[in-house]
Parts: sequence; C-alpha cells; structure tokens
Amino acid sequence: MGRLVLVLILSVVAPRAWAQFSVQGLDHVPVVVRDLKQATADFTALGFVMKPGQPHANGLQNAHAKFPDGTEIELISPTVAVDTLSTRYVEWLKDGDGPASFGLYVPDENAAFRPGAWPGVFFAHRQKSPTDMPEHFAHPNGAISLSGVWLAGSEAEPWMVRSFIGRLVDHRVACAPFGSSSEILALDEGEIVFLPQSVQRVPGRPIVALSVTVKSLDVALRYAWRRVYGCGRQSRWVETHGMWLELIQQ
Repeated sequence: MGRLVLVLILSVVAPRAWAQFSVQGLDHVPVVVRDLKQATADFTALGFVMKPGQPHANGLQNAHAKFPDGTEIELISPTVAVDTLSTRYVEWLKDGDGPASFGLYVPDENAAFRPGAWPGVFFAHRQKSPTDMPEHFAHPNGAISLSGVWLAGSEAEPWMVRSFIGRLVDHRVACAPFGSSSEILALDEGEIVFLPQSVQRVPGRPIVALSVTVKSLDVALRYAWRRVYGCGRQSRWVETHGMWLELIQQ
C-alpha cells in the first residue's frame, strides 16, 4: 500500500491481548481509484499537493496527500489482479472509487500485531519517507492533518473500539450532509465518528467520509468549488471519488 502496514484482525480477547499498546491517532486512508491520473488532478484542484508514489511489484500505482503530522490520504489504483491486495482492489472498483480501509497510528515500534476480524482496519507507524520534501506538505488549501474517519455500520462496533483503545465514546453531535451522529471516539490525534449503516453510499462500504483539518476555512474554500454546508461545526463538505470530504477549521 505505498508503505508497509500490518493488517489488523482482532479476536474476542482484544482488550486483554492488546492493552499494552496504545492507539494515538489516525495514520492514513487508502482511497481506491480507477483512474489515478484523474483522481490526482481532482485532488490537486481541491488544493492538495500530490506526491507521486513508487511502482509496486503487484502493479499498484499511487499518489499521496501528505500532512506535517505524518497522516495522509493515499490514492491507489490497481492495474492487474496478481495477488490478494491487487485482486481485492480490482473487485472493489466494480462498485466505483472509494476508501477501502483506514489505519490507526501506534507509536510503539515494537508492537507486533497478528491477523484478526476487521479486514478494513490496520495499524501503522507513520513511516516518513526520506524523499518527503517541505513542498509536499505545503498544500495551497492549508491542509495540515487527516483528522477524522466517518464509519457507517462498520464491523468495528463502537463498544469494541472503546474496549480495545481504552477510551470512552463522546456523546456529542457531529453533523454532515448525509446525516448526523452522537457517538465519536476522540483520539489524541483525530477522531472516529460512528454512523448508522443506512448512510453507506455503497452497501458494504463503511467508510463514508474523511475529515481534513485546514488552517483557514476561507482559504480552503477557494478550492472547494462544489461545497455544501454541514452543521454543528465550522466546516464545509465536498464529494469526491466515492466519499465525502470535510474541510474543517483548525
């Protein structure tokens, strides 16, 4: 996926087995796209600097919107189905573009994770590339962080995540054009918003939206030409490549 990640599948003993490791925040989200060139152009038009990825042995191609805190949005496109991951992405695109999974940031470099029951969630260590340059983080729209993932009807039930991470779900309202939620898992760096399954854009795809923090909403809106209003907080929304994208004021 552009960098090595460890796929997560949790067992029913997760709270005991993994309590020694701490999830600090979000890591990155792979968004599977049919046409990488067009998707890169669309994100560039939204004010993101897109860093080209490296060729993959399994034919995957990618590009990255990287942020100073180590989070990122990864655009990734399969060319052929030659292994498990590329085959999954080829099948995924039969229902269109969209985010396929999301990563949680675990600072402990010694953490060892074994496969489990949530194929759409993984843990990673925010591995910054030596080819990252200051200009890769200088987004014209002022974006500074991937700060939220909105899950609708995910297998990662709120109580499971709460038990695993050892945090409480906040009961406050977060509104979006597609609905609202009163359950938010607040991490040290970012948040996960839980929504009913009914708001899934495509059945079986629980990641319906991402939030990106920007320095100035006024600046970001110069690039978000098809913006719509949400409610409850200082942000605006745009639709792109099978998902909603929230631009939220720092």
